[in-house]
Amino acid sequence: MARTTTVQLTDDIDGSPAAETVRFAIDGRTYEIDLSAQHVDGLRNSLAPFIAAARRAGRVDASSRRGQRRHERPQGSDSRAVRAWAKQNGVAVSPTGRIPVAVHAQYTSAQQAPAADPAPAEPTQTESAAEPTPADPVPAEPAPAESGDKPKRSRRKRG
Repeated sequence: MARTTTVQLTDDIDGSPAAETVRFAIDGRTYEIDLSAQHVDGLRNSLAPFIAAARRAGRVDASSRRGQRRHERPQGSDSRAVRAWAKQNGVAVSPTGRIPVAVHAQYTSAQQAPAADPAPAEPTQTESAAEPTPADPVPAEPAPAESGDKPKRSRRKRG
């Protein structure tokens, strides 16, 4: 059995028969609209002064942008500093690769937040500097030095 399908375009503005489908893009989004010849002319005439003053950018094609994401590092962030902060604060972040935006946001807000405890005042003569007080923490043992180098592999002799 034979089947014939007829597609009839209808003007999206007034419902009259449409002459063509017009594609356009603005603010990074691509649109399509079915318009009659009169409305196509009106759209193109309305946009003409803007098109004349604009410069051409590459073709916007939704299929080529699908699945692509822009990976931008927040300005003024230092990956080493972010990773060190994350480690100190118990935030999970991989030692290499992209740092998640959420971790960057936490780091930025922590840098902008005022310090929770002001620096302890110098001990006065009535306080003994030899005895630790709650405002004067006990010095901890120094942490073992960490090396940023990769672990060395042992070499086996081939015989």
